[in-house]
Amino acid sequence: MSRHRYQLNVRFSDVDLYRHVNNVKYFEYYQEARLALLGSLGRLDEAVGSGFTTVVARTGVEYKRPILFRSEPYVVETWVTRVGTSSYTLASEIKDGGTVLSAAEVVAVRFDVARQRPCPLTEEERALLLTATE
Repeated sequence: MSRHRYQLNVRFSDVDLYRHVNNVKYFEYYQEARLALLGSLGRLDEAVGSGFTTVVARTGVEYKRPILFRSEPYVVETWVTRVGTSSYTLASEIKDGGTVLSAAEVVAVRFDVARQRPCPLTEEERALLLTATE
């Protein structure tokens, strides 16, 4: 699978006086793109009410160039870089054409809500995630 592409429209409320996107909004953009990627793979979490979910363990964002308010969308590319026993890592980039404006890495963990502990990914989840590796 190639990188998942998400069309990002900057909202007027996302920018400061200088029309730059506020640094906190980048986390929202990456979350939107991550959810779009996972949705394209099929739901990774068990059925609602199963007691299992996916939680974010770590997020890192690198700001390379300002994202500005404009009517044309930017593109967020997201892909899986690692699949472990109970966690997986996603990389993302916000781009304007061929220019990378920001890069991020997120570590997500399959989580047992009742036990309040990580738990192993199912074979089905691992297989879905591996289809999204670059």
